[in-house]
Amino acid sequence: MLDYSEVSSPGETEVLLIGCESVGKSGLFRELTGEKSAVARNVKGSTIAALEASCKLNPDIHVTDLPGLQFETDSQNTQLTLDHFQNEKTILLVVKATNLKEELIELQTELNLKGKRVAVVATHRDKYLPSQVEQNRIRELLQLPVAWINTRKMDKAALEEVITCIEQAETWGASKSILNFLPATPYAVNQLIPVFRLPIAGPLLACLFIFAMFALPVFGAFLFVSWLEPIADQYLLDPIVAWVNQAPAFLADILIGDYGIITLGSYSFLWAFPVVLLISIMTSLTEETGIQEHVTNALDPWLRKIGLTGRDLLPVITGFGCNVVAVFQTRGCSSCTRTSCVSLIAFGSACSYQIGATLSIFNAAHAPLLFIPYLFILFIVGAIHTRIWNRDEANELTRIAPLPYIQKINWQAFAWKVAGSIKQFLLQAMPIFLVICLVASVLQTVGVLSVFSWLAAPILYLFALPVEAAPGLIFSFIRKDGLLGLNEGQGSLLMDMSLSQIFILVYLASTLSACLVTLFTIGKELGWKNSLSIGGKQMLTSVVSAAVLVGVLYFLF
Repeated sequence: MLDYSEVSSPGETEVLLIGCESVGKSGLFRELTGEKSAVARNVKGSTIAALEASCKLNPDIHVTDLPGLQFETDSQNTQLTLDHFQNEKTILLVVKATNLKEELIELQTELNLKGKRVAVVATHRDKYLPSQVEQNRIRELLQLPVAWINTRKMDKAALEEVITCIEQAETWGASKSILNFLPATPYAVNQLIPVFRLPIAGPLLACLFIFAMFALPVFGAFLFVSWLEPIADQYLLDPIVAWVNQAPAFLADILIGDYGIITLGSYSFLWAFPVVLLISIMTSLTEETGIQEHVTNALDPWLRKIGLTGRDLLPVITGFGCNVVAVFQTRGCSSCTRTSCVSLIAFGSACSYQIGATLSIFNAAHAPLLFIPYLFILFIVGAIHTRIWNRDEANELTRIAPLPYIQKINWQAFAWKVAGSIKQFLLQAMPIFLVICLVASVLQTVGVLSVFSWLAAPILYLFALPVEAAPGLIFSFIRKDGLLGLNEGQGSLLMDMSLSQIFILVYLASTLSACLVTLFTIGKELGWKNSLSIGGKQMLTSVVSAAVLVGVLYFLF
């Protein structure tokens, strides 16, 4: 990004948004700058990098949105914010109106504010707005400009008030003793949703809620595509296949062969896109309302038994949309649990493309209900995997951050998130998969695809799986939706396999390794040694757990 400190002129103002997590910094940044990439989320740790842009009402003001501070942990996000804080720029402290006194005392204690030009913005004014007398007293005690706003609903007047606040920033001089005289907020501490407070039933209900977050979209997608697929085949795909059959054999194989761009590509799109769309809608709804945080908080005691905390579950949930984004979001995890969290994402977070591909394969085998035990086993084995390789790493973390409010949906932010997921699928996921189809078709036509069979032969022989499944297994290493290659010949390969074989094959393709892009991201974030270590442990867990599953299935059937 452009470093404005190198090009700023005397009339320009550099502003850093500083505050704890979930106070509304990203929402304020988006409103001030119009920058859509900073979609505000009602989730801790949603900002994973410093974002910079000019203020839309005053281009001379350059704003930087930084990740929320977590003084109880040593997360990478907090360090990034502290590194930026050392620069000589105007500081816009963003605090909740409901916790103004407590958060200002914490920021004054933990940061070196003395000598800094500071202004204060109190968000969540829709939850609590002090009287005019109290507002004046707060300003007099701080000797700073203070504005009360609602970042989820800002008009031009509110934006101008914040800009005026920035322009009138004063040098910080308040001591802790002065801050103690700030009026206390007569506002109850936000607590966990009552149903999640129950000793045993609470965490169980939280687990069911998370399961429903992904089971309901998948079931809805299955019903929709089951209705749409025969219509699409009859009126769209069959006529196209009949027309392409007249083309030269080589071209026909590439377009409508076993790995044809048209046949396999359209089939994959038909099953994957509704899953991506519906899961994106569900996760965005739970983020916007704030309930996602309450669910993860309820599971905090159980997660500590496998080396994680409640806040570490948020990136894992994000991983069901995209593993790469989830790995970035782990920057908000403590350094002692981050590796554990990334390990669970790589193993157990089935991204929306993987879920769509898996549902497609089980449907092609005429056994869509296999998806339920598949998702359950993925979750259980992922938890065991994390417990075995990363035990007791969360015991020293005792403090739990404040919960967000349960609130109405910001439909503009909701629409941006869903649109972003659709854009990512159409412009990134599908083009890569179509390239995989093209490469597989060409390699099959020239007879080179047998090399893949040689590479995957040991693992396939070990589990008595057909060598014809090798390309799908290999392609799943490149991208998880690459396992759609198992649908080659419109499911003809699957028809020759038992349901037990199909289940084990899909499980291995899902868990034997994270996709290359995810492994590359882990390497950049945690180092290549950690990436190789996580990958090796995952491969070992996958093979051992698959062997156990084979034994269980043999005993049962």
